[in-house]
Amino acid sequence: MIDIHAHMCWKSYERDLDQIIEKCKQELSGVIASSARYDEGLKVLSLAEKYPGFIFPSIGFHPVEGGKDPERIMDLIRKNREKIVSVGEAGLDYHWEKDPAKHEKQREIFSKFIDLAEKLSKPLVIHSWDAESECYEMVKDSNAKCVFHCFSGKRDLAKEIISREFHISISTQVLFSKNIRKIAKDVPLDKILLETDSPFLSPYKDKDPRNYPWNIKLAAEKISEIRRISKEEVLEAAKRNAIGVFDLKIR
Repeated sequence: MIDIHAHMCWKSYERDLDQIIEKCKQELSGVIASSARYDEGLKVLSLAEKYPGFIFPSIGFHPVEGGKDPERIMDLIRKNREKIVSVGEAGLDYHWEKDPAKHEKQREIFSKFIDLAEKLSKPLVIHSWDAESECYEMVKDSNAKCVFHCFSGKRDLAKEIISREFHISISTQVLFSKNIRKIAKDVPLDKILLETDSPFLSPYKDKDPRNYPWNIKLAAEKISEIRRISKEEVLEAAKRNAIGVFDLKIR
């Protein structure tokens, strides 16, 4: 199993991160540690050095919470181009940000990250909450390998995304979202990726508010149920796709 998007350096993991990673190593082949803020980017780089061949860093810029200096994060990406496996997450967020004027600023910044991913020949992990169509329009002619992280848009758009040879990442939201279950049924196995977006999107919020990378097996179980195939087939396809898209050197 490979979780292609987990915020391993988020503050709610600080107290027991090493124990969490040790459990991850018992169940997964690897985890892509995502970041969307400068300090988080520094931390995922350090974490990847501590767990080489298992933790893989990705550096990006959150469209709402990333800060006021995207250029600083872009410089961090350039300096660590040989260490990171992708650019992201980056994109648009119209869920938390309702101001149209700020939407224009988001598009301006996202365009720079698209260009950067292309220049560095790195996959681009896209944040597209309530802005899926706009994100797609901005990347549909891109040469970058685009991954729509935590995708929750419309089924027709998902089909358009797939038609461009992009990938869609299904999160643990598939356990409680009818729309995402429909998308998970449609996405070809060779275009599907799995993620938890940990520590967010916990499937057991009443028991534990934190999500964990090993919970991708729950997403795989739900997808296997929807598609009437084995869980192992889902997990193997998602793992194969993750290794191919991100060029992961699993140890």
